[in-house]
Amino acid sequence: MVVRSKADGPRTVDERQTMSGNGQGEAPVWDAERGEWVSGAFRWDAAAEQWMPRAEAVTPPASEVAPQPEVAPQPEVAPQAEAAPQPEVAPQPEASLPPYAAQQPAPQEYAAPQAEASLPPYAAQQPAPQEYAAPQADAIAPQGYAAPQGYAAPQEYAAPQGYAPPQGYAAPQGYAAPEGYAAPQGYAAPQPGDVGAPRKKLPTGALIGIIAGGVVVLLAIILAVVFAARGAGAGTGAGAGGDSGGSDPKSVVTDYLNAVAAGDSAKALKLLDSKPRDSTLLTKKVLAASLKEGAIDDIVVTAPKVSASDSQVSVSVDYTVGGEPVSGTFKVVDFEGDGSWKVYRGTIDLYVGSDFKGLNPTINGVALDDEMITVFPGVVALAIDNPNYTLSGTTSVIASDPDDYSLGLDATVELSDAGLAVFRSTVQSAVDTCLASKNLVAGCGIDLPETLSDGTKIIDGTITRTLRADGAAKLANLEPDELFGDPGQVRGPYIGGLDVTADCEVDGQRKTGCSFLFLPSLGAPLVDFTVDPPIVRWD
Repeated sequence: MVVRSKADGPRTVDERQTMSGNGQGEAPVWDAERGEWVSGAFRWDAAAEQWMPRAEAVTPPASEVAPQPEVAPQPEVAPQAEAAPQPEVAPQPEASLPPYAAQQPAPQEYAAPQAEASLPPYAAQQPAPQEYAAPQADAIAPQGYAAPQGYAAPQEYAAPQGYAPPQGYAAPQGYAAPEGYAAPQGYAAPQPGDVGAPRKKLPTGALIGIIAGGVVVLLAIILAVVFAARGAGAGTGAGAGGDSGGSDPKSVVTDYLNAVAAGDSAKALKLLDSKPRDSTLLTKKVLAASLKEGAIDDIVVTAPKVSASDSQVSVSVDYTVGGEPVSGTFKVVDFEGDGSWKVYRGTIDLYVGSDFKGLNPTINGVALDDEMITVFPGVVALAIDNPNYTLSGTTSVIASDPDDYSLGLDATVELSDAGLAVFRSTVQSAVDTCLASKNLVAGCGIDLPETLSDGTKIIDGTITRTLRADGAAKLANLEPDELFGDPGQVRGPYIGGLDVTADCEVDGQRKTGCSFLFLPSLGAPLVDFTVDPPIVRWD
């Protein structure tokens, strides 16, 4: 509470908030003669906003001190003990609290101060004087300054070393720095029982550095494993082609084609940078069959231009297969940069298709189990192992260029002479059996209903079926339709109608020699060659 007389001059809000005593327990009063605020031996310097020593200490008469306004009583608050008067001490010039005093966050349980109550001006931030003494055991509040009710004294504050407060001022006991507050250099470290020092967090840069370092280490481990596996594969032939590389691109391609021409599949595979996924047909047996169909001769390899920085180049080759001139382009690589070149693409991929399913197809005498095959350069011959079928069209091709993805086998499956005979005999036998039946149910798709749409009944066991002339001619020279999809299912053409006679019953009377129109006829036979013996199904 600030005390002022009736003659007090005007004050600004800032002055009221900062001017609350000179630090020695004396309340400020207005000196009308001097036109300034005074407090004991100090005067208030409004420009500097701080108490300054007076040239002449003037004690204002008691009559000039305005009575303090009454403060509304607080409910059920214990009366405060009367503060003992402080001994007068010679004022220190420009004494103030250190800057940290004004920078602390408000302690917990701090009640709002009463009207016009404020901290003394020495709480303003001033440069910290040297030689700070430790706080006294029993702090006494300045005279005339009433601490706000409900104000809880902060706990355990560690005073900075070497700092001396102004004389006559007792620092509050046990003031604790708030959590997370980093004390400036020169402050005393917390003692046992004090609030623990805050844990320091790693800077963002340090975390990024740790993570980046871990990634680098992990990458190095992965690369080491990859190169170790590559080296192991080179020794076994399972990964890289082996340690038998060429000293230059031309020599390695020449060695590779010479190995293929000699039927040495093992050496050819070692000269490859990596073994193909499917090596079923990359064997000595298949290569021998290929060379039997057409030998590889007259190999001419064109040396490419290679710079010191090149790790892969293309090599052009001209040679003959079975006397037929062919050419190709082979890619060679030296990924390790050790001067040992390997053939990157030396085999040829060829699409065969699925039209030969169930016919035991072979490539150069080895069973075919996929629609796509991988072979060495040379002749690729397709065959089937089924006496009822034969191949027509293109059944063999020359594979010479690894970059030729249009290469394929354009072969067509047909019934062999033996298969055609089986087809015709199977259909003829089925038709003869069905036509011979006297019953309503005869098979071959020529079953008859017992009652016709006009009410006529056909007497079972009296039926005669006869194939008409045009149908009989087709049956005698039956030709299968072209095979599509599954070659094991061979379809024939539509055969024709039948003449049918039988005993019948009309309006309750039985008749003989009845003839009928619009009855079922022989349709198109389908012979299933996937079973033995083949059977016939009818549309």
